[in-house]
Amino acid sequence: MTDVLNSSEALYGFCGWLTCRKKETIMGTTHDCAPIVDLIKQFCEVNSLPDVSEQWPNNLIHPSGEVAVPGMGKNKE
Repeated sequence: MTDVLNSSEALYGFCGWLTCRKKETIMGTTHDCAPIVDLIKQFCEVNSLPDVSEQWPNNLIHPSGEVAVPGMGKNKE
């Protein structure tokens, strides 16, 4: 067993925390993203997670197979 939170554990933990909060968190293309960004920052700080790197969008692949920044990064299908 390790005492370091891995990426998957952080994602599950963050989503679990959101579902247990009394205040609802609304996300979507028609909503302000600032509240969720603030919650992510808070969760990362409390869990001593590292800051994101400048190239993080190029390293992120969405479930659709597209990278966060179109035309950049690796492409897994």
